[in-house]
Amino acid sequence: MNSLFSINSPLWRFMDKALRLIWLNLLWLVCCLPIVTIGAATTALYSVTLKYARDEEGYLTRSFFHAFRQNFRQSTIIWLILASIGILLGLDLVIYLRASAVSPAESALMLIFFTAVLLYLFISLYVYAMVAHFKNTVGQYMKNALILSICHWPASILMITGGVAFFLAGMLVFPPLLFVGTAGFSYLCSKYFNRLFDRLAKTQTASLPA
Repeated sequence: MNSLFSINSPLWRFMDKALRLIWLNLLWLVCCLPIVTIGAATTALYSVTLKYARDEEGYLTRSFFHAFRQNFRQSTIIWLILASIGILLGLDLVIYLRASAVSPAESALMLIFFTAVLLYLFISLYVYAMVAHFKNTVGQYMKNALILSICHWPASILMITGGVAFFLAGMLVFPPLLFVGTAGFSYLCSKYFNRLFDRLAKTQTASLPA
């Protein structure tokens, strides 16, 4: 019984991780409230979870706000770009749904629309983790996020569907999952992103001249 509640027990480590993710999720939610700061908050979230997924301990709150300030400008520009595109895609969907009849040409356009939505989700999924991990320009972040997400499309789709399932399970099956929320999803994605970014680093190192 003593070993069950010791600081090194699996139960204690699980509870410690859960509490950290709950606090991190709260920080993210608070920093998202001004709306325009959602990008910076998401980058700060990934900055912490990428390290946390490697079991690199640190001062969670301090690390979050340091990353928030450090990446604020680029993350906000990316967020405004993605938000604008998202609004346009949403308007296109509303127009399509209000159409009384759908012609073959409109069906083809709808296929293009759904492809655009998928690519939009791909970029949104990768780009903030890349801002948290790499140093680059806004244009390169967007370009690299698109290329990586397409090159690893099975993992991209798995993360998107897993995220939807995660939040649906929280809403319909086990509501306490929502306390972990976005931080929990970010942490799970960070496990994959760490492996991907490590492979990229090795590839770039191997391609350098001796």
